[in-house]
Amino acid sequence: MANNYAIIIGINFYQRHPERRLKYAVKDAQLMHNFLCNYAQFPRNNIILCLGDELHRDSEHYPLCSNILGLLTQDLHPECIGKVDRFWFFFAGHGISKNGRDYLITSDSLIKDTDLRIALPLDEIIACLRQHRDAEIVLILDSCRQIVGSRDFGDSVGEETIKLAQNRGITTIFSCDYGQFSHELDNQKNGSFTYSLVEGLKQYTLPVQLEKFLQKNVHKLNIKDGKSSSQTPIIRVESASKAHYPLLPECATEADIDEMIRLATNEELDNSFEKARNLWWKVIETSRSEKLVMRGRKALERLEEKNNQVTANLPIVDGENQKNKKLVRLKPINTPIKDFIDVNPDDWAKKQRVGSQSLWDKIISFIFDEKDL
Repeated sequence: MANNYAIIIGINFYQRHPERRLKYAVKDAQLMHNFLCNYAQFPRNNIILCLGDELHRDSEHYPLCSNILGLLTQDLHPECIGKVDRFWFFFAGHGISKNGRDYLITSDSLIKDTDLRIALPLDEIIACLRQHRDAEIVLILDSCRQIVGSRDFGDSVGEETIKLAQNRGITTIFSCDYGQFSHELDNQKNGSFTYSLVEGLKQYTLPVQLEKFLQKNVHKLNIKDGKSSSQTPIIRVESASKAHYPLLPECATEADIDEMIRLATNEELDNSFEKARNLWWKVIETSRSEKLVMRGRKALERLEEKNNQVTANLPIVDGENQKNKKLVRLKPINTPIKDFIDVNPDDWAKKQRVGSQSLWDKIISFIFDEKDL
């Protein structure tokens, strides 16, 4: 079993801001906790659940600022828990951007404090998470809800966080786009985003497909509950290729595997052998079908053979010195083939064999990239 960890936070009650009370952030956190334990197979002891309401005020992990920082900097530090395969950080509650810095608001935060000394700076959270250097990290932020209390204390959280997360190789999932609200549903007793996220991950774990599902399902649920304002969930990954890799390989679905095979086939047709190879490896790692595993291995052998053929067919410059062989990239040739008869690229000095200096320049320009010569 993979060594996966998670911190799950949901805050309904804010001690210094009762007017900002939320209805279902705690239920959202519990829903995500149950999903990771029962479906995604995260070890139950590796998931820290921090619930912010009156029922849990005496809990060891009540979401005070100091408690959460203690988890990140001490209890779940790499020196304490060792190498981690996957680390998820989920937060449902209020967020704020102040003086160009993004914060998560904890149960004991005081928003009137101009320095926000009691709040969680997202850049520090990201830095703590990235101490797990080899882990696949996912940061999920469900904030800016509208019902009961708006989570919009100031400017929207997100812009700075996206840049920092991408620079650190962290996948970020936001419940809504800039300037939007993240709605709570009275008929569902959950936030529309977290409910959709849990349902979506049971069907799609590839970020591109999951994002499409989230946007469609959140909109449908909000309309059904009478919410009129837009809410567009956003997923950001640090590289385009990872958009097509499973967030939870252990939970990869048939739809995920079919999509990776389709993408791998297209990359092979485009002669992008490295991309195709990486996708087939993901298919092999996630598939529970021996037939698909065998298909993947045959595809890897085929890709290796094709790559060798392409490499072997490239012309070699400096044939006299085998230790300094140099491959040259061919470019499309538009000059009639008859004009190139008897041209010897290894004997460029004999330009009289070509009709004119301009034709010689054409040959050099159209056949070879000058930077390769």
